[in-house]
Amino acid sequence: MQIVRYYLDINSVFCFPLFTIFSPLFVLLLIVGCSQSKEQQRDGFLLKGNAQLEQGEYQEAIRYYNEAIQLDPNAADAYNNRGIAYTNLGRFPEAITDYTRAIQSRFSNIDAYFNRADSYQLNGNYQQSLIDLDTVLRYYPDSAYVHFSQGLAFSGLQQYDEALRAFTQAIQLDSSNSESWVNRGTSYYYQQRYELAQRDLRQAIEQNAGESNAYNVLGLIYTDLQQHDSARAAFDQALALEPYQPYFLNNRAYLYLQTDSLTLAEADLKTSMRLDPQNSYVYRNQGLFFLKKDRPEDALRLIERAIEMDTTTLEAYYYLGNAYKKIEKMEEACSAWNQALKKGSEKTNKLIQEYCPSDI
Repeated sequence: MQIVRYYLDINSVFCFPLFTIFSPLFVLLLIVGCSQSKEQQRDGFLLKGNAQLEQGEYQEAIRYYNEAIQLDPNAADAYNNRGIAYTNLGRFPEAITDYTRAIQSRFSNIDAYFNRADSYQLNGNYQQSLIDLDTVLRYYPDSAYVHFSQGLAFSGLQQYDEALRAFTQAIQLDSSNSESWVNRGTSYYYQQRYELAQRDLRQAIEQNAGESNAYNVLGLIYTDLQQHDSARAAFDQALALEPYQPYFLNNRAYLYLQTDSLTLAEADLKTSMRLDPQNSYVYRNQGLFFLKKDRPEDALRLIERAIEMDTTTLEAYYYLGNAYKKIEKMEEACSAWNQALKKGSEKTNKLIQEYCPSDI
């Protein structure tokens, strides 16, 4: 299952990447008025860099910030804002280094802590992001967006109880933010608390009819509940809002696979793969496609690729076991099913009891 992460930007749900920044990074404003010529030159480069940053000319902004830093190696504002440019270019390690330099130059630079937390999340380091967010919350305990960002980090760690707490706090502070409702609904979805998830997702849609990911997660819920017509309608609505969203296409393909609509599934899988070849779920779903086409060797190759990309890919080990069973490698099948069971796949219980009696 897939969900799209809200901010620089599952069946692929989180809701991240990734992936289109939900909330602008904090750009430090510069007050000009220093009497020294060197400081005036530094400030001039900072202002030029900020202008380019606002226009989305990130490489040009970096060039101006480089000039400011050359004039003043401790220019905290230049490091912070250059970090923002790097973040927008997807150069997260460089962004993190710059935010760290901004903090070292001015320890009370809370904006840099927040920006660094954001880049840590985008680089997959959710634990470090939470450490920075704890620092920010000491200064801004009533910031809805900081609690929202904390929820995203907990979601990345698959700590959904903590994510629910953070998203609930964000909603209590600002109930008008539809993304908070979507992400709390997504957390409920991962816990299979479908009624609560649907309530939050419908609230998000009521606030913002353009919340495409709310429809996407509703589609995932209906798929799990085997309400196939409702799932198809939800995915179609999500894709009407974002026709080339690869996660949405992949999720609809998964629905088609559940209903043996293989031609429709194949078309969506091909488009999703072309748009995002780094998505482990599209490999898993292609593996399921080949299982249904009775080509287990091709299925094995693709599902193993999905697991290699991300060991947390939902139901990958379940389908891996099914592929091994198809080629009568029962030891490998039982090993895969046991891995699936450890990851919460309850439907593997029956298979293990039937084919792996020594594992009971």
